[in-house]
Amino acid sequence: MTESPHHPPAPWRVALTFDVEHSDHPAHPDGTKLVLDTLAERDVTATHFIQGRWAQAYPALTKTIAAQGHLVGNHSHHHAKSTWLAPDGLAQDVRAAEQAIRRITGIDTRPWFRCPYGDGTHDPTVLSVLEKLGYQETRWHVDPFDWRSKATGVKVARTVIEEATAHGDGAVVLFHPWTDATRRALPLVIDGLRAAGARFVRMDELT
Repeated sequence: MTESPHHPPAPWRVALTFDVEHSDHPAHPDGTKLVLDTLAERDVTATHFIQGRWAQAYPALTKTIAAQGHLVGNHSHHHAKSTWLAPDGLAQDVRAAEQAIRRITGIDTRPWFRCPYGDGTHDPTVLSVLEKLGYQETRWHVDPFDWRSKATGVKVARTVIEEATAHGDGAVVLFHPWTDATRRALPLVIDGLRAAGARFVRMDELT
């Protein structure tokens, strides 16, 4: 990947975020591990929104995410669309994920939450439930649709570099670590954005 000719003045901040979840699409079996390896090799810390049931299924990987210094957020327990749940059901789901992740990592995921599928990010009822539980919904600026069957590493990397550079300081990028496209794109994304003057931060470094 080459440096964008119109990149913002250096240094500028980019937050790479990953929705760590059970996928309902074809997935590389070791995707999350390979993503973590790439982040470690390139000395990048990121933000990982972890599904509670995924954490229970993969406790060792969940511990690795925390041990490597990444910010850990809550991505629900069952990965159901937030607007499909009654307020009490949503609250129970969020708490279940919070408790599962805390039991494994010792980390309190508050205030970081991301709605599954992005559903509910602007819904007043969903946002009210999250606020009462001590959470804030965490959106993104760049979505490369890395989960689509036609996504490739090169296409995903190009989209992320172009859109994050166009947004400038504070760009939040959405990834899914289980996709083949993401594991192939990530080294290109990191190297390309660094060449454009970006530095990588966790979400708590943007507030």
